[in-house]
Amino acid sequence: MVGCGILSFIFIIFVPALTLGHTGYYNYYDEVAQSICTAASSRQGWVFALRRDCLGTAPTCYNICQSARADMEEAISYNGRGSECFDAVNIAKNRPSLRPNPGDRETDAGKVGLVTYRYHQGGCSWAPNHCGPNYCCCRIPY
Repeated sequence: MVGCGILSFIFIIFVPALTLGHTGYYNYYDEVAQSICTAASSRQGWVFALRRDCLGTAPTCYNICQSARADMEEAISYNGRGSECFDAVNIAKNRPSLRPNPGDRETDAGKVGLVTYRYHQGGCSWAPNHCGPNYCCCRIPY
């Protein structure tokens, strides 16, 4: 049991340091978007959730997926062919964080936390420079 206590202590000390971003908090939106895009993909291939700056100069997700093709191919050791946009999502930011629920009780049960909107294929051609999707779902077919 002593060993477990030491491991727990080390876990508590090091995990926050590994998960904090450079601004002092962890941005989990990328993982949420990656999960949504992966679940939404109906064809075999490599899936990428790419950020789209919907408040700035935002190209279409079609263009984002095409522009990132070389980087995506490099990430998978050039094991695919072409790139395509197949969906887009908006993950609402500045939503309240729900309290951790490590025990048997579900803290904050019934409270609204994250909010997402799926655009499906129509999000790929969302008008440039108009806020809408803030993540593009891109795929390199295999």
